[in-house]
Amino acid sequence: MPSIRDLYDLQQLDWDIQNREEELADIRARAADDSRRLTAKRQLDALETKLAGLARPRRQAENNIEDIERRIAEIDVRLYDGSVTNPRELEAYQEERANLSGNRGDEEDKLLELMIEADDTQALLDKAREIFERIDGERSRELESLKARHAEVSSELPEFKERRGELVSEQAPMTLAIYEQVRQLRGGQGAALVDRRGLCQGCRLVIPTTELQRVRAGDQVVQCGSCSRILIYA
Repeated sequence: MPSIRDLYDLQQLDWDIQNREEELADIRARAADDSRRLTAKRQLDALETKLAGLARPRRQAENNIEDIERRIAEIDVRLYDGSVTNPRELEAYQEERANLSGNRGDEEDKLLELMIEADDTQALLDKAREIFERIDGERSRELESLKARHAEVSSELPEFKERRGELVSEQAPMTLAIYEQVRQLRGGQGAALVDRRGLCQGCRLVIPTTELQRVRAGDQVVQCGSCSRILIYA
């Protein structure tokens, strides 16, 4: 003959099952959330792309400087080997050399800016790689831990549910129906203890003395007038 007191054992078991199912859901959510690692990887990739993008204009500036210096060298040879005697031609070479020197200065300034930007980007890239590697390692260890805990909790549930089935089979259908209905309405708690003062542990309100006496008897279902939970004398 099942007792009302046995219903609280069912409640305790339902809490155990609920807590483990919620933990499993949390584990799955945490395992699926790879946002922190992906954010770090995107930052790393963006800096690698930026650094690679600086290489081409840097090579172009270096090539331009080499071409300018080569042309200046050619002009210097013509200017100082005595082969140019025509004043206009001499003036043209001098003007070209001056323009080339100015262009070389512009290219050198551009190259310097590119080199500074590349150095700054490389420093950021090194830091981003360090951060990513740390996060990636932490994530790998976290996933291993989550996998182990998921397996542990999952292995416990069948036993709890089997025990629940045994407790459910021992309860009167009407009592079980009331319990399940209230449990759905009250966040998973269909039964609550009542202490000697008549305080319902579900809603923390004192029940009337006449109801407390019925609860103490433990031979019938008594529901809290405030929260509707089935009352069980502690």
